[in-house]
Amino acid sequence: MKQAATARAAKGKAGMASPVGRRERNKQEKLDRILAAARELFAAKGFSDTTTQEIAERADIGTGTLFLYAKSKEDLLIMVFKDEMIETSQTAFRKVSPDTPIADQLMQVFGAMVAYHNRDLPLARALIREITILANPDRREDVRSLMRIIYSGIGDIIAGAHAREKIRPGLDLLLVGEALFGIYYVGLIGWLNGQVTKQTFLKRLRTKLALSIDGLRLPSTAPARAARSGKT
Repeated sequence: MKQAATARAAKGKAGMASPVGRRERNKQEKLDRILAAARELFAAKGFSDTTTQEIAERADIGTGTLFLYAKSKEDLLIMVFKDEMIETSQTAFRKVSPDTPIADQLMQVFGAMVAYHNRDLPLARALIREITILANPDRREDVRSLMRIIYSGIGDIIAGAHAREKIRPGLDLLLVGEALFGIYYVGLIGWLNGQVTKQTFLKRLRTKLALSIDGLRLPSTAPARAARSGKT
């Protein structure tokens, strides 16, 4: 009797839990459709010429339902970008050769990001405008989650080259990742603004990264020895 009652209770709990699971799955499936529709339309028509009504129709939902998931077309742009850039950056980090110089590894990662933006420059310009100063605070966590992945990946590159490139101990690697990404990001804005060509941007980026990496290394004692030997 007791076992039967326990079984019935468990079955009842499972029955109550399953609709919640279905609702969450339905919400996620709907969000996936919305983001897929936004991605397709942004690529086909451009960000400026795409409307939220078109996105809703492509996703087979009402416009009111769309706004339950994103407050604006700009919101959708950030959400699409976050997913794609996470995949782009994680793939780039996996492909770097750990035995190459830090600058080469970083250029490989940042080069993959530049290639992503280069596929659609008008869309990239719209995106950078939106994520540089967020209009909707709700999107902050989307940007933070992406940045955590990128900063951590850069930190792992620095940690992997610690002994080989004589990197100073005790560095905050996430902060280093943020600083090195900042160099890339300022250059990216300059390129997207048309201030420099892509080739100039990448050339300057490598030089700036090399200068910054030099600052992470242990100071050389060679000049001090040379000075002492010159005095004797």
